[in-house]
Amino acid sequence: HVLEHGKLHERSAIIKQLAGQIVQMSQQKFASNVVEKCLTFGGPEERQILVNEMLGSTDENEPLQ
Repeated sequence: HVLEHGKLHERSAIIKQLAGQIVQMSQQKFASNVVEKCLTFGGPEERQILVNEMLGSTDENEPLQ
């Protein structure tokens, strides 16, 4: 609910808190819905963080293990 109707700073805080767990969450039935909402309602910066994680890059452009 907060991801859809919350303020930008609230959505951003939630998404940044979930960063690092996105790949695992996207493979779970209900958690994948949260990942989808993050991508839909997150700002450009937050979406980029999530996409980079899904594609396997980090801040240092090193592949995730």
